[in-house]
Amino acid sequence: MQKEEIIKKIEKGEEISPFLFIWQNTELLNSKIKENIFELFEYFEVPKVNLIKLEDNWENIKIAEVKEFMKKRELWTPYKFQIFFIENVSRLTLQSANSCLKFFEEPWIQNIIFMTNSWENWILETILSRVQVINMWMAKTLDKNEFFFNLLDNYLEKRNSEIFSYFFRNKLEKEELIDFLKNLILYAKKNFVFLDLIEEIDEDINLIIKNNVNARWIVDKYLLKI
Repeated sequence: MQKEEIIKKIEKGEEISPFLFIWQNTELLNSKIKENIFELFEYFEVPKVNLIKLEDNWENIKIAEVKEFMKKRELWTPYKFQIFFIENVSRLTLQSANSCLKFFEEPWIQNIIFMTNSWENWILETILSRVQVINMWMAKTLDKNEFFFNLLDNYLEKRNSEIFSYFFRNKLEKEELIDFLKNLILYAKKNFVFLDLIEEIDEDINLIIKNNVNARWIVDKYLLKI
């Protein structure tokens, strides 16, 4: 789910399923998540004290810490929402994790939950089944194309339609179209937008490479989606 979609759901008073972000550099990832949290707070004029954190101190998260962490989940807040953030969620003990499951499954409309971890396979399946997993691994392996990034920036920030003109006017090779799709993934992960499309884009890139699916049709599909 992209940031704009989160904003729409907050404005409509809809419940948002928890997010789990996966990346090997959890320190950098945690910092990026906090930046985005504070941007949401600024947009809705929510004080930063509405961020409830379980910060990574390299130790297991015990049941007493979890109970203290979740105290505010059922308390009314005068603001649109509050955010619960668990850094390195695999530090939860089994007992601690089990005590969170109902909260993850039914967070309630005023609570947004963000979690991070370096590996998905270190996390209990009971948690994974209740969250939206956003894998950030590809962000460091793709080469950034400034031209594509500028096209995306101009469209998303200024609603400039140059991106459509470029792809509809020019006859591009398959490799160039694949490069755009890879940069679309990189852009999404760096800017935390249309994150719900990342896995689908990656699958379509593989279809283009392995099954010779029409790359132009795939690109057109995502231009209409973003």
